[in-house]
Amino acid sequence: MFLNRLVLDLLALGLLLLALAYDWLGNLAHEIIGIAMFFLLASHNVFNRRWYGALANRKRDGLTLFTRAVNLTLLATVVTLLLTSVLISHSVFGFLPVHNTFTARQVHSTSAYLAFLLASVHLGFGWHWFIKVARAKLGIRSESNLRTYCLRGGTVIIAAHGVSSFSIVGVPDKLMMRVTMDFWEFETEALVFLAHHFAIVCLGGSAGHYCKRLLSRRAHVQDAR
Repeated sequence: MFLNRLVLDLLALGLLLLALAYDWLGNLAHEIIGIAMFFLLASHNVFNRRWYGALANRKRDGLTLFTRAVNLTLLATVVTLLLTSVLISHSVFGFLPVHNTFTARQVHSTSAYLAFLLASVHLGFGWHWFIKVARAKLGIRSESNLRTYCLRGGTVIIAAHGVSSFSIVGVPDKLMMRVTMDFWEFETEALVFLAHHFAIVCLGGSAGHYCKRLLSRRAHVQDAR
């Protein structure tokens, strides 16, 4: 069950990444992928419904506040993404008597990239579980400093590429709702587009993972006092 949940989470993020390639997919495929992604996100929330009950906990350490802020902002962003997708739909919800405005399209695009970044950070929160599942499936039981250093080195390299990809893809402009004229030639640059976004996922995941580790250590130190 837990492995299935991890697969669903990765699949949802993968669909979000794919949906960002709107000019490559076309409108109908984009909307169908979006619907599939929202169903996966709904199942994610059902699986993790106990987290909402824990919000009543008044614990106020840095780790709790950070994870709650990211998760709640991600939830609000996804809801905004869903609402604007209905407003600007041409295919699946085109029959609805709603107005497709330029502002709604801009908010939709901004929400998509903000959700993409926050989902990457959110994915990093549970990265240790991915490692545990991978070790179990591969039958790895012994510790290896060489393996650890190689994995961390590869993560640093990809995350560093994510920093440059952040500007290459134009994420700051999209988050600020600026109109740009940058277009991708997907017939020749589809893999490049996906590689840049994958690097951004690794960057966000690394940030989420190591921020959580740092804040967790601080929480343990405070509890020890």
